[in-house]
Amino acid sequence: MMPVDPTSDIHDAAAGWAIWLQAGAPFDPVRQAELEAWLQADVSHADALSACLDLEAALEQVRTSAWAGDLIAEVEAGLDDIPADAPHPGLFAGLGWRPVALAASVLLLLAVTPFLVGRLLVSEPAAPTEVVVAEAFSTGRGEMQTRVLTDGSTVTLNTGSRIEVSFTDRERRIALPQGEALFEVSHDPSRPFIVAAGGYEVRAIGTAFNVYTREDGHTMVTVVEGIVQARDTVAPASPTTLHAGDQVELAPGTPLPEAQRVDADLAVAWRSGRLVFDDWRLADVVAEFRRYGDLAVEFSDPDVAEIAVSGVFDPRDSDAFFAALDQMGPVGIDRDADRIRLYTSNE
Repeated sequence: MMPVDPTSDIHDAAAGWAIWLQAGAPFDPVRQAELEAWLQADVSHADALSACLDLEAALEQVRTSAWAGDLIAEVEAGLDDIPADAPHPGLFAGLGWRPVALAASVLLLLAVTPFLVGRLLVSEPAAPTEVVVAEAFSTGRGEMQTRVLTDGSTVTLNTGSRIEVSFTDRERRIALPQGEALFEVSHDPSRPFIVAAGGYEVRAIGTAFNVYTREDGHTMVTVVEGIVQARDTVAPASPTTLHAGDQVELAPGTPLPEAQRVDADLAVAWRSGRLVFDDWRLADVVAEFRRYGDLAVEFSDPDVAEIAVSGVFDPRDSDAFFAALDQMGPVGIDRDADRIRLYTSNE
C-alpha cells in the first residue's frame, strides 16, 4: 500500500469517507455514487481510504489509554466554541463539523507522529485478546441454513458449506473453507468483519456480500450492498475495492483482477431457491446442480459441454432442468438408472 500524505486533500477526503462508512448511517445511493466516483477518479484514492480504515484498530487501542483520553478531551475542549451544526466545507457538510474535526485530528496525529503511537503501545501493553465466540456451522448437500451471529450479523449458508466463526474483542473473523455464504454485516466500527476464503481476505464495511469457494479453488465475491475490500494473503498487494453490484473471481497465485458488474440480486437468487443462468456453459450449469444432489452426468464430447444455457431453475429439481434441456434442440439426453449422458443432437 502506498504511503498516505496526511497534509494532502486526498487524505482529508479519505478520512471523511472513512468516517461516513463507519458511521452506520442508512444506505444513501447519492452519497454512495459520490464515493464510487471519487474512488474511480484516481488509483491513489483507494489506497488512502484503506489506510484510514486500517487505522481504526490502532485508534481503538489508543482511545483506551489515559494519554489519548487527555488528548481527545483537549481537542473537544477546543471545539466547544464551534456550534455542532456549523457548516463544514466539502463533501461532508452533512455530517457536521464536530465529529469530522475530532476524528480528522486524531487520524492526522496518528499519521504524522507514528512514533508517539509506538511509544504508547510499548509503555502500555494491550489487553490480551479475548475470544468472544468460536463455533462452526455447516450444511449438507441440498441444505440451506440461516444463522444470526452474536454481533447481530446474519449469515446464510448455501448447500454443502461450512463456516468457522472466531470473534474477538478486536475483530470478527470467519473462515469459509468450502461452499457459499451470504453475509449481512452488523455495524461495529471497532471490530472489522473479515471473511477468509481461498487464500484471500474480504473485509466488509457495513455491507452485504456473497462469497463462494468453488471446487476448482477459485473464490467468487459478489457485493450486494455497501463496499468490501479483498486482498491476497499469500502475495500481499494493494486491496481491490468492490462496490454494490461488483463481482470478482479470485484465483490463487494470480494478480487481483478487475471487478465485473453483475446483477447482484440474481447472483444470490439461490437464497430464495432459484438458480439463474445467463449464457452459462452447460458444464458449469451441471456442476451447479451437482452441488444440490447426486448427479452422474457424462458429456459425449467437448462441444456439448460448451453449449450456452439461460434460464431460471429450482436447484433441487434437476429433472425439470433436463426436461427443459431436452427441448433445446442441440442437446440429446440418454438416461439410465446410473447416469445421464449428454450429446449433440446430430450424433
